[in-house]
Amino acid sequence: FAPEALIVGASCTAELIQDDPGGLAESLQLEIPVVPLELPSYQKKENWGAAETFYQLVRRLTHGLSSNGPAPQATCASPAGRAVSCNILGATALGFRHRDDLQEVRRILDARGIGVNVVAPWQARPSDLRRLPQADFNVVLYPEIAGPVASFLKRSFQQPFTQVVPIGVKA
Repeated sequence: FAPEALIVGASCTAELIQDDPGGLAESLQLEIPVVPLELPSYQKKENWGAAETFYQLVRRLTHGLSSNGPAPQATCASPAGRAVSCNILGATALGFRHRDDLQEVRRILDARGIGVNVVAPWQARPSDLRRLPQADFNVVLYPEIAGPVASFLKRSFQQPFTQVVPIGVKA
C-alpha cells in the first residue's frame, strides 16, 4: 500500500477506556497526513459521522496542517482563458441513487460549459481533496454529508456553494 493519508478513529472500547489512538498516530510523525477523528460512538448517526470525517479530511489536507507541504493558495476567480469549474460535494458510494444524481448533475453542468474539478467524497483520494480550493464554486448535492465542508471552503477559500440541492422538479 502507498496511502496518501491515514484516518485514525477510536473504537467504542478505546472510547470507554479513554484511549487516544489518534494522538498516538499523530505523535509517530509519519510522512503522510494523519487525520485523527473523534466520533462519539454512542451519540451520533452515520450521516453525522460521514460529514465529520469528510470535513476533518478536507480541513487537514487543504490547510497544510500536516508536514506534507504548504496549503493551497486561496483563490476563487477564474484566470482569463480558463473555463469555470466546480466541485460536486456529498455523493457517497452507499447513498441511494447517488450515482444517478451525480450523472444528471454532470450533464447539467456540461451543458452550461462548467467543468468538474473534484467529486467528493465518492471516489476522491486525498490528492483530489487537496485540489478542492482550485474550483470556482461548489455544488452541494447532499448537505447532510457536504454541508460542513462547503461552509469551510466558503470561509477559507471564498468559494460560494449552492444553497438549493439541484435535484427534483423545483430545484
